[in-house]
Amino acid sequence: MPIPAHFEDLPVDPQRPRAARRQLLFESTGSTASGQNARVLIHNVSSTGLLIESGVTLAEAERIEIALPQVGTTLAHVVWTSENFYGCRFDTPVPASALGALELYAQAPTVPTGDPGDTLPVRIARLRKEQGLTLEALAALLHVSKPTVWAWEQGKARPTPERITALAERLGVSEDQLRTGRDDDALAEALGRARHLVAKAYGVDPARVKVWIEL
Repeated sequence: MPIPAHFEDLPVDPQRPRAARRQLLFESTGSTASGQNARVLIHNVSSTGLLIESGVTLAEAERIEIALPQVGTTLAHVVWTSENFYGCRFDTPVPASALGALELYAQAPTVPTGDPGDTLPVRIARLRKEQGLTLEALAALLHVSKPTVWAWEQGKARPTPERITALAERLGVSEDQLRTGRDDDALAEALGRARHLVAKAYGVDPARVKVWIEL
């Protein structure tokens, strides 16, 4: 699974002149000082190097600073190029724990994070549309009036606890997911996968891995 990253140009210290160097950072996108789109996809990482794809032109022997999890800045250089693909070799092999952290980042599923704009009225309207239901159709299923459903979606009225239960069932989600926007099943799956990937990286029993979430 490709890992998204981006390049940033590192400033050159006039007191310590050296060839310009780029830093490879995981997550997000950006542009270099020259204005090039700096988006990068990392297709393969091993203890000795990595294969990257990018629209930013790199030259053979060009040096790159890579910000690896748990390791910090790691130096690499380009050993071959082919169109937008570049094979890079680490100056020093990286430990298995760093590779495990990258695997965890690449494989972890996206879990809803509680967007403040994702309110109950917004969720009701979105889920109704995803189910292909009109206001009138949902109202009929719940044995309420069309204006009642409209009022829920506009935030002018709030469903009673009994209506929340029926709404969740008709909209195909759990009551908690409808109320909070958080998918507990997806969260549990993400935590389980994270636990096993960390255990694999460190060679320990998954039962020994504890996960804390700071909110």
